[in-house]
Amino acid sequence: MPTMPRRDRPRYGHRETIDHQSETVRRILDAAATLFAEHCYEGTRIDDIAARAGVNKATIYYHIGGKERVYQVVLLRHFTELADRMEERMAGCEDPLEGLRLVVRLHAEAFMADNRLPRTVAHEMAGGSRRITPEIVAAYGRIHAITARHLRAGVAAGRLRDVKPGALQVLLAGSLLVSTINAPFREQLSSVLMPGEMASLEEMAALLEDILARYLVRA
Repeated sequence: MPTMPRRDRPRYGHRETIDHQSETVRRILDAAATLFAEHCYEGTRIDDIAARAGVNKATIYYHIGGKERVYQVVLLRHFTELADRMEERMAGCEDPLEGLRLVVRLHAEAFMADNRLPRTVAHEMAGGSRRITPEIVAAYGRIHAITARHLRAGVAAGRLRDVKPGALQVLLAGSLLVSTINAPFREQLSSVLMPGEMASLEEMAALLEDILARYLVRA
């Protein structure tokens, strides 16, 4: 069947803002988050999202937009929810080392509760981060700022070594991200490694906390 010329394709109006309180929007974003995590951006069709959410494509276009826009909103929601949770849980935490330990714990808790964020981020990074928007960068910046603030406070107090905040954030969050997405590979490796050689996500988080205490703390 010949492709319909672009000028003759149906045009879908859409809202100027996304109503995140809408049950329909939540169903669409939840369905999309699962599919993008499982199949990445290229492997997911707008038809698949519509079918999983129990809506038609016109509803998705109206409430959010096309596939790329849905994908970007999913990523933004992932990072915003993590940033909100971290800011809430860490409010009033003044101890630099305990703050960094809490950064580790909160990332681990978030990834254990919902592994769609690390899986989708891994797909996006492997693809060159071509669909990252300024809003997504800003949401991630809130997470980075928490790590940087506690590190700088510890350095200023003479308690922690002076390392680059970006490197520390990658060490902490990146290690947990990889530990989350390689869980199926760890299961396959268990057949050729000695029992107990591979670390679970919880064990990785505990190791990172120990590394913080041993390496970052000034003698």
